[in-house]
Amino acid sequence: MSLEDFLYSIGEKIENLARMIIRGITLFFNPKPSKKPPVHRFISKFMKKGFTVHELVSLHLQIAFLLYVLLAFILVVSTREVGLVGILSICYLLYLRYYLKRYSGFLIEPEPYRVFYTGVSLISSFSFVGYVVLKKAGVSPYSYYSFLGLIVILVVVFWIYFKRKFGREFTYGVVEEIKGDLVRVFVHDDISANVKPGFYWLPAVPDAEPGRIVKVLVENRNFRSAKPIRIIEVYLSQSSQSSTEPKNATE
Repeated sequence: MSLEDFLYSIGEKIENLARMIIRGITLFFNPKPSKKPPVHRFISKFMKKGFTVHELVSLHLQIAFLLYVLLAFILVVSTREVGLVGILSICYLLYLRYYLKRYSGFLIEPEPYRVFYTGVSLISSFSFVGYVVLKKAGVSPYSYYSFLGLIVILVVVFWIYFKRKFGREFTYGVVEEIKGDLVRVFVHDDISANVKPGFYWLPAVPDAEPGRIVKVLVENRNFRSAKPIRIIEVYLSQSSQSSTEPKNATE
């Protein structure tokens, strides 16, 4: 290979790399809904058998938020640098925006997840940055108490808003198995009903056959996820191949 060809190949590789970087930056700041589900091989290893891409996206959102809180807490305790905490918060919020716009379409009911994670992330960012600013300013203890009270009010107001707008005392599931007077129902992760995904044994009801979608009453528990307790409706016109959000119901 001549020197001219060698230099040309290097220039071509640099040009392709620059295009990839520009394309990646453009996609990050102006994300479009993806037609392909996300691939999270590491997270997938910890998911139970039978879980869907809905659970994968939900779990990724949880892990991303917890990692942000952990890193922000470490920075607040160790450095107390407003710039570092602010940069971390901005990077996380931009990533959250990208991920929600890119993959929220794979959630069964996207809006509650968008509102919840956007709300708790903004409140958390405000809390960490605000605390560091007050610490740097050397304000009186009363200012800290006032700021803490403001955070508590924001959390309570947001929680009440979320529960009133999206909260419900039921969820949906798919009948997987019948055994005597019990049916085994798979329930998706449901942030509106505060239910964890999994298989639940519930009392059998008429028409609850494998593959059918059912509406399940849940029992709210303090400081714990809600617990599915019984089937209150069976949807005869839909099967597990369709969305767990039924359209036309037949009880």
